[in-house]
Amino acid sequence: MRVLAAVFLCAAFGASGQTPMTIQELRARLEAVRAATDFRAYGRLVRVAALGERQTYRLSVRARWFSGSVRIFCEITDPAPARVRLLLESPAAGPGSIRTGHAGDARPVTVPFERWGEALLGTAFTYEDLLENHFQWRQQVLTGETRYGARACYLVKSTPEGDDHSHYASVTSWLDRESLYPVRVEKTLRSSGATEEFLYYGLRQSKGIWSASQIEVKTPGQPGSSLLIVTRGAAKVHVAPGEFGAALLTKPPSGESHEF
Repeated sequence: MRVLAAVFLCAAFGASGQTPMTIQELRARLEAVRAATDFRAYGRLVRVAALGERQTYRLSVRARWFSGSVRIFCEITDPAPARVRLLLESPAAGPGSIRTGHAGDARPVTVPFERWGEALLGTAFTYEDLLENHFQWRQQVLTGETRYGARACYLVKSTPEGDDHSHYASVTSWLDRESLYPVRVEKTLRSSGATEEFLYYGLRQSKGIWSASQIEVKTPGQPGSSLLIVTRGAAKVHVAPGEFGAALLTKPPSGESHEF
């Protein structure tokens, strides 16, 4: 599912027919996808070391569109020392926001833009990857059509401009023509020029919504990778506004549930 819209968990409506689209039509469809964001998902975040050793974190994610903005609540629930909660907001226009907290903290903490490029729990996923807002940047170019494996894809290059906050210099997306769901994304880091590769596996459709069961992040030429694996979830669940309150970031341990 799309968070992370997305979230790093992503979802999309199927495209109608096979008529070539302009970038304006494509953006309109992607905006409709964001406006339909409404899901819960549970799974694992896995860091795979060079020799194959794995560190696994269990997590839950919920997301919904409210009044021009996607809100995402993500919680690492296990192991206990790694437990953390994040509340992300990705508006249709303007910079997003990321807040974090732990059970029992005095108050939530706003993650400044300077830290958006930091790794989440040592994985290749960053805070910004959870926000997943590159299709909201002003500069979008449909560079053509290509194939990725057996899939015919639209190739879209997104470049941040002005107040488009990002640690990436550009993001190139391979969008499946049928579903408009990404099957591959390359993100070029502004600081080093290095490219990170995001691969989407297990595309499926439920209630008219497309999602992936797994997202893998690799840095070409470097060993190891990171995985986001969705084990269960549901779309169109009408997540309530109260489930995105900032107070939940620091909710005390007593009586708490790890599957809100």
